Amino acid sequence: MTTLDPQRFAEALGAAEAAIDWTALEPVYCDGDAQGFFSEERLDAVRDAGLRFASDLAELLAPRGRSLYVGAGVAELAPLLLEAVGLGRKVTVHGLAGAELEQLEKAMQAAREATGSKVPRITDAPIRPGETGPVDHLWIVSVLTDPVAFPALHDRLYGRQGGPEAVGGGHPAAERRRADKLLSTALGGLVSDAVVTTTDEELPLFEEPLAALGQTLVSPQVARLSGLVGDPVRHHRLRKTPASGR
Repeated sequence: MTTLDPQRFAEALGAAEAAIDWTALEPVYCDGDAQGFFSEERLDAVRDAGLRFASDLAELLAPRGRSLYVGAGVAELAPLLLEAVGLGRKVTVHGLAGAELEQLEKAMQAAREATGSKVPRITDAPIRPGETGPVDHLWIVSVLTDPVAFPALHDRLYGRQGGPEAVGGGHPAAERRRADKLLSTALGGLVSDAVVTTTDEELPLFEEPLAALGQTLVSPQVARLSGLVGDPVRHHRLRKTPASGR
């Protein structure tokens, strides 16, 4: 499947990237001396990864559908705009209030002004069941492993507990409850055969919420690495759990 308007997508992406104050975002991604974190080399890597994800989604998603992005940031510019501008899909991004969400909104405004197209809706409001109508793509990448929002889950899912790279702190039981609630809400709005994009590290957390909904995920063999964190990401397919025979 090809994009509806590849030229407009390219214009939107260029305008969005140019609008971002990458220097202002460096402390968000790097502790200590963050100067130079978003070097040209790193930005090229982020752009390349984003375009590869956008290409995947152009093949997997139908035009005019609906997508829900949870915790997306500036690394997701290409897939977000591919969906909204290239495929004419309705896209909602839920994130935490702060510098990155502000820059993402700024980028979307620039894309809208450059192309006259509808762009993703950016909000820091909690997800409400059914708020966007039926959703056929859920994107949740490197969210439940975030060392600030989920420090205990970060250490456990990356296998860093007690090691030199452990973040430490956090409350494992409370974080798991928050993760389960978030996933249950996000998954509850998906239609049958929806695409679910997430990392290999986060995938185990989907099992219980999916089981409660009588669903499972069919996973592809091939993964791509996310642009900033370098986590393996796959585009899974939602399926009803097969009835067990007796």
